[in-house]
Amino acid sequence: MNVNARTWFKGLPWVSSALGSPTSIGLHLGADRLNLVQMNGAGRAHLRAMASLPCTAGWGDLISSPATLRALVKKAFAAEPFSGRTVVSCLPSDQIKILSISYVHAEGQTDDDAIVAELRDRLKDELDEMVVDYLPLRRDEGDVAKRDALVALAPRARVLSYLHLLSDAGLKVDALDIGPAALARVVKHTCARRYPDYPALPNALLINFGADCSYLTVVWGRRIVLDRVIDFSERGIFERLHTALDMSHELATRMLCGPGDCAHAQDEGRRIVEEVIRPDLLLLHQEINKTLVYMASRTRGKSVDCVFLAGPVARYGSVVASLQAQLRIPVHILNPVLDFAGVPQGGYDESLGTTAGMALAAGLCLRGVPEYE
Repeated sequence: MNVNARTWFKGLPWVSSALGSPTSIGLHLGADRLNLVQMNGAGRAHLRAMASLPCTAGWGDLISSPATLRALVKKAFAAEPFSGRTVVSCLPSDQIKILSISYVHAEGQTDDDAIVAELRDRLKDELDEMVVDYLPLRRDEGDVAKRDALVALAPRARVLSYLHLLSDAGLKVDALDIGPAALARVVKHTCARRYPDYPALPNALLINFGADCSYLTVVWGRRIVLDRVIDFSERGIFERLHTALDMSHELATRMLCGPGDCAHAQDEGRRIVEEVIRPDLLLLHQEINKTLVYMASRTRGKSVDCVFLAGPVARYGSVVASLQAQLRIPVHILNPVLDFAGVPQGGYDESLGTTAGMALAAGLCLRGVPEYE
């Protein structure tokens, strides 16, 4: 049983000893794409290289045939100016379990011991075969005994298989990270740029839109307070449009990516689309409201200062416009292409930054990089 996955694999011969290097490449292996992002390593981080390549091979296929990933990495490195082969990555989402737990920190007890005790009570002997990492969450104001944490668990054999896969692709592993931690990192960097006059980092809500579900993460200054999954998805929107209007995926994408202000656009088609997906937007609004009410109960009535949107749904004008109208606070699209553009600005297409998993890859490569110069 190992509490900290990063410490556990550090001694393996094909793992880099230079943990937290600013020049590491963030590598995210998604359901159908391989995303790679690298920032510069001097001064305020800015984009050095990024790539997103189709990868439809499943986990089992990649493990049994690592040449597939090696060829993709080679193609990305040949096309973009990546430096070195050291990566920070995280296990694919379907290969790891992330859960929130509450635990009581007894006198003289470490967080490691308290979390292991809580997990042992839940998982029994199954815990012995797991690699475990955790991220402490910000405590409620005034509560000194009860604590919360995000815990990532994966079978040890699965972690080893992933590390071997990366090694066989010619890469050195700097660290395996937790997805929510990486996303919070890119939010903090972006907040530091967008709100330079704040005395501290602002409190932000991140909505990370996925194909099958979405995640609401509250970053309170420098710490994650909450991370929860909601039943709102890009796939659900497309299925509703197909059922109601027999609309193809391609046409739905074009309609959704149009201007959010349909009254000014004089576009009857987009108004119909907005009406059809209204139940999905209502569900999203309800989940956001529940999250904000819960946060107010934990922070003596305080709320978030801004909202960030990540993933392909962030391109859909109708969704963004509905959130801006509802929340009445700044709503930003989390886009590494724009938020971390170098000088002169690189030639990457803006839509590349909202590819599923790209914000996560950016957060992975920012591991160990300070938000301020």
